[in-house]
Amino acid sequence: MVCHRLKIVLVLVVALLATMIVTLPGILDHIRIGLEFRGGTEMLFVAEPLTPSTSTPSFSPMAVSRDQLLETAMILGERANRLGVSEPQVNILGANQIRIQLAGLSPDDNLMASLKDSRELPVRLIESYSEIVGGVLGQNDLKATLIAGGIAICLICLFMALTYRGPGLVAVFCIMTFLWLLLAAFSVLDATLSLAAIVAGVLGIGIASGANILLFERTREAFLAGQPIAQAWRNGFRRSLHTILDANATVLICALVLLLVGIGPVTGFALTTILSIVFSLVANVLLTWMLLTLCYGGRSDIRNVFERTQVTARSGKSYGGHAGFDYLGRGKLFISASVGMCLLGGIMVSAVPLNYDIEFKAGTALDLQLAGPMTQEQAISVIAAAGIPPATVAIGGQRQNQIAARFDDVLDTAAVDAVVKRFKAVYGPSVSFAENTADPAAARHLAGQSILVVLLALAGTFLFILVRFDWRVAVASMAVVANSVAFIITVFAVFGLEIDITFIAAILIVIGYALNEAIVVFDRIRENLCDRQNVVNASLRQVQRRSIYTVLTVLTGSTCLFLFGAEPLQMFSLAIFLGLICATYSSLCVAPKLWLTMRGGAKNAMGHQSTDCS
Repeated sequence: MVCHRLKIVLVLVVALLATMIVTLPGILDHIRIGLEFRGGTEMLFVAEPLTPSTSTPSFSPMAVSRDQLLETAMILGERANRLGVSEPQVNILGANQIRIQLAGLSPDDNLMASLKDSRELPVRLIESYSEIVGGVLGQNDLKATLIAGGIAICLICLFMALTYRGPGLVAVFCIMTFLWLLLAAFSVLDATLSLAAIVAGVLGIGIASGANILLFERTREAFLAGQPIAQAWRNGFRRSLHTILDANATVLICALVLLLVGIGPVTGFALTTILSIVFSLVANVLLTWMLLTLCYGGRSDIRNVFERTQVTARSGKSYGGHAGFDYLGRGKLFISASVGMCLLGGIMVSAVPLNYDIEFKAGTALDLQLAGPMTQEQAISVIAAAGIPPATVAIGGQRQNQIAARFDDVLDTAAVDAVVKRFKAVYGPSVSFAENTADPAAARHLAGQSILVVLLALAGTFLFILVRFDWRVAVASMAVVANSVAFIITVFAVFGLEIDITFIAAILIVIGYALNEAIVVFDRIRENLCDRQNVVNASLRQVQRRSIYTVLTVLTGSTCLFLFGAEPLQMFSLAIFLGLICATYSSLCVAPKLWLTMRGGAKNAMGHQSTDCS
């Protein structure tokens, strides 16, 4: 019987591998690569009525109708095609914005003037943001990002295989299936594989691995409690499934809010995160469970499948014991430290303004890459020679050959060309560049959208936890979020690190992950209360191994992106790194103590959900 099951597993694995190998080349050929990797020009327009109204301010979402936007987008696409632009992308964002992406196109005044011409259009177009990416710089960013992603995937797979042995190898196969499904979805949906999308995919692997870790840890506990391996797999899956669904729901809510609000630069991140959650449930939960059930479901022996040495089975459900770190005993100290961190962040932000990038404060950002290294003084001298004084100039890159210049004024195409030509005259024609420009109205609009996204995500996740648990758990979980976000902002404020639009995506990932961790903790507490084991410390010790392993997988992705990825990813990766560490700490050390304090003498600690022991 066991041999028959293993044959079925072998057939399924071989069939899936053959399907992935055969279809992968075609999938990769049909995936649309983002503008930031191919080079070209991107413009964001605000549509206003042809007859301006004094009562309708700029950027008002009620200024134009949906039909007018659709007609305008169609006309702009036809214009770009007539001008010979290859695969122009024209997308409607929100209620009154249109984004045009022209891959492989360098700025040309005549072409841009033709696209911006409002004649024959049902609306008037106002350019609010533009970005120009050099082809060489884009290719370098793509190479660096793929290398970082590859290293992260290899490390996560190695960790799973070494930690969980046979089940870990099954998890590695399911991770490969997850990646294949994600790429196939991008090909079918004709979605753009942007820098943000690749980042979300790499982080999605960590989140997907977290589902496997939770399943394996619950199974391991059941085995150590004396259950035969087949029964342990069934109980492990049953007890972990609802926790996985609840935890992933919080990340899904954050990603849906980001996608629905429609902040252009990070919509690819939101779409990829949503797809990652769906395919994670398919590949890293259902497929993993099916394969492992076939492998071990027919066995009645008590054999350790996780460790090389036989472990003596323990009796009882209180695996994790009562001895160990006293989380609750030090709870007041942890809460005091968290409050102190929040106060420090507030003081720093009020004393020293945050270092916002161009998207939030308007102006022009010019990033250049040279063939060799240079100093900050040399870069400032070259820019000054072009007659355009910068607000700030920073040097970075592994070879100190990347220049980030920021200008408080909005530079036109001629001014940007003057700076770039000056660098080419001094350092040769190999200079590549990327340029972002945002006017004050666009910056204010984006800032308002960003605040709205965060508030909606918090409201949605709070309501979800309120329904699934009770108000005490919801409040304690929000404390985990507040502590994590405050920690990130404090570090960025103290060191003057730059905050750009990807920072919002990083904050939402941290919010989702922080709530993910909190739900896992409180779900275990609720389960133990159902079993009349009202010992919160024991519950925390039971989940601490899972929490540490899960954060390690996600941190692996963010660390690799920070160390090996493209320069634009560094601050994004750092924000996630800081947030995940603080979220793990807060979910174990702060939230349970806060929850117990609010509980007081209430008999039913988890509200109406406390009787749900399934």
